[in-house]
Amino acid sequence: MRATSLEWEAYNQIKDRIVRAEVMPGMLLSENELAGELGMSRTPVRAAISLLEKEGLVESFKGRGVLVKEISFRQFSQMLEVLVSMQLFVLEVAKQRELAFDLEALHLYLQRQYASRENGDYLGYYNNSLMSIETILSAIGNDYMLQVLESYRGKFVCRMVTFRKQFPQHKPQWANVMNGKIYQALLRKDYDGAKEAIEENYKYTTEQLILSGVI
Repeated sequence: MRATSLEWEAYNQIKDRIVRAEVMPGMLLSENELAGELGMSRTPVRAAISLLEKEGLVESFKGRGVLVKEISFRQFSQMLEVLVSMQLFVLEVAKQRELAFDLEALHLYLQRQYASRENGDYLGYYNNSLMSIETILSAIGNDYMLQVLESYRGKFVCRMVTFRKQFPQHKPQWANVMNGKIYQALLRKDYDGAKEAIEENYKYTTEQLILSGVI
């Protein structure tokens, strides 16, 4: 059964609150309160929560409410491994087939990411980083790769935005630097250089998570 437009509206609004870390992991949400805040009945809200459960963002407990789940850094690192692997594969194929990348789009997302960092907009920062990845993956025309990315998007961004809000002293910058290196390499059609930048980003991110004791 397909969700109605009202159910999708509820889904998008609740998901936006979670991804923005307006409601933090560990918080219990009430279907009644959500329905009141969104100005709709419990039926579309319950359907929206069911969709969010499938994504792994919430968990329902009968008689208690809806728990906002914490996305662990182990989950984050595993998602990162998949995204890195797909990008490296695309770049290797691009090297063999001389595929073209949408450099204009990559430059746009890079500039938006810089602006988001300057404005303290963590949601924009990580969304634009994922849009850069999506642009790279799109070059090969593999819809399944894009579906994998889309299935990760909410959890990936939620984990990082939540982290930045919990520890505001840690400002994001490394992804911006690496995306800049990737863009410059692709401008030169230096596919090996782009691969090296992606691998460097993965290595640095993993090392930081290990040093922080979170994985």
